[in-house]
Amino acid sequence: MGFNISGIVINKNYKNNLEDLKKDFGWNLKFVEEIDFEKASANWKEKGVCDIYFSEQASFIFVDMEMCIEAWCVADAKTLTFALSETSMAFKLRYSEGDKVLRSIMEVERNRRIDEGEKLHVEQEEDDTSEIIWNQIEQVLGKKF
Repeated sequence: MGFNISGIVINKNYKNNLEDLKKDFGWNLKFVEEIDFEKASANWKEKGVCDIYFSEQASFIFVDMEMCIEAWCVADAKTLTFALSETSMAFKLRYSEGDKVLRSIMEVERNRRIDEGEKLHVEQEEDDTSEIIWNQIEQVLGKKF
């Protein structure tokens, strides 16, 4: 069994400002409980559930895969929207800066179906899509996942 996670990584820390997160994403969020990172990053996020990890400089928002079909963009921020399913070997990433999507990749069973935009810096040393996602998460989050 492999990782089956999806989410949005944004280089803004919303920890003490969930109202801005709700506004930036147009979501109606309700705080339920504080959980640990292991639970937040668990496989197959339930629809309607949003778990958030805050690093010092960024936010990692874990959501269900359907919410990651299109890119999420936030003005004045770097945003990575991704879906990574090692079980079905399906990977999707969209990287944006501000309102502009700079890179889109969708791969299913080693077949790239979408490959648009300028290659990311992390692609200079890696061409495996799942590794590109992991490395770009690290770049936007500011720490190793």
